[in-house]
Amino acid sequence: MSTAAGRLPGDTAPGSEGARGVAAAPEHARALPPLAAVLHRRGQRDPIPARDWALFAMIVLYPVGWLLGLTLAWVPLLAIPMALELFRRGRVRMPAPVFAWLLLCFLGLVGVVMLDATVPNALPPEMGLGRILAFVRRLLDMAAAIVVLLYVGNLTERELPTKRVVKFLAYFFVVLVVGGIAGVLLPRIAVTTPLAEVLPKSLLANGWVRSSVRIEFAQWQTIVGEAPSPRPAAPFQYTNAWGQCIAVLLPWFILATLYKAKGLWSKVWPSLILVAAMIPIVYSLNRGTWAGLGIILAYLVVRMAIRGSIMPVAGVLVAVALAGLLVLATPLGSTVMARMDNPHSNEGRASLNAAALEAAKASPIIGFGGQSETIGSERSIAIGQSPSCEQCGNRDIGSDGQLWMLLITQGFVGAGLYLLFFLWMGWRFRRDHSWLGIAAGVTVPLAVWFSTIYNSTGMTLVIMMVPLALLWRNETNRVYT
Repeated sequence: MSTAAGRLPGDTAPGSEGARGVAAAPEHARALPPLAAVLHRRGQRDPIPARDWALFAMIVLYPVGWLLGLTLAWVPLLAIPMALELFRRGRVRMPAPVFAWLLLCFLGLVGVVMLDATVPNALPPEMGLGRILAFVRRLLDMAAAIVVLLYVGNLTERELPTKRVVKFLAYFFVVLVVGGIAGVLLPRIAVTTPLAEVLPKSLLANGWVRSSVRIEFAQWQTIVGEAPSPRPAAPFQYTNAWGQCIAVLLPWFILATLYKAKGLWSKVWPSLILVAAMIPIVYSLNRGTWAGLGIILAYLVVRMAIRGSIMPVAGVLVAVALAGLLVLATPLGSTVMARMDNPHSNEGRASLNAAALEAAKASPIIGFGGQSETIGSERSIAIGQSPSCEQCGNRDIGSDGQLWMLLITQGFVGAGLYLLFFLWMGWRFRRDHSWLGIAAGVTVPLAVWFSTIYNSTGMTLVIMMVPLALLWRNETNRVYT
């Protein structure tokens, strides 16, 4: 369902020269000698120029933004030219689920009136620069995410080829693998970015801003044992964002590299990258990502069985069995078992999630606009954090998942609209059994799953929106059958 029917903007009538991607040459050009005719055509402007530079910069050049310290503003800034392009076109197509997201953004904006309100059983909010920046950044991220979806969905196949977008996503998967391995091998690397040198000290005093302008390959946390251990995170601030994105991007790397691959080497090098990816995935100690990979496996097997592709199903199962044996036969296996034996975060998550539910009950429609701190923690309400009790002290409500963050910031309505958008998109295109439809469709259960355990901001939302946009476009552009 969309607001405009018929051909996409920029499409030409079937059977015309433009529809075949070749503009009709003037009579005087066809009369020229072959070499002169080629030079003449090169001098002419393409009537439908490529418009993928903004998406290219947002995804492919994201590591550059990370090195410069621009991660907080990278996605919103590059969404501006995308929004201008949509405005220039005038007529913007929208799938029906987009309206749920637009309402989510509107109610989020209304929530500004609650920023100074006190959440029940929580500390009064400090109306400082940090709280305002967090509110603005959350709204900008949500607005930029829907702009990306509409941008990719409204550009024609000639303006933004599907295969090119798939390559962008596959490239970013490789970036995450390289960044993850760097986090394993060089976990102590920490560099101040150029932006940190010019920011005022008042901004750098905010821990959230300070961490975003500092380059670190790993996030140090006490997960297994008593000493902090490094968890791969580059090119993100947090391991959870890294793990979520690498799971969502995995099907796109497989689609871009192994779909109709010809020749031995074209099949070997992607397999080597997948094997290499297992190392940082295991050392991330990220149970949510491990469960996400299980969701991908189950989803792919079911969808491929519906499609009738028996051999790919058998291949996936064999690959998973081999991967499991590889993990168990190496030191990676002991790392996995040690993490399973130390579910230290479960108690804290349950406490914070219960606090988010109580906040939503107090303001169910527009929430409280921002997050608040608990009065102490589930460990103690009397003492602060200490080396012997890192889980003590005040903790941020809504920091353990997008769903819980929306419950406190935008109430039950906001959390419901977020889930409705993804579930509606999945239902809307459930009959697309092409390879692209399968790769994009798994984004829906992953988005729902990760919303319960990880927060999604900036690039994480983009990585989920681009596949959904390709799923929408695939109604008319069947590139991967």
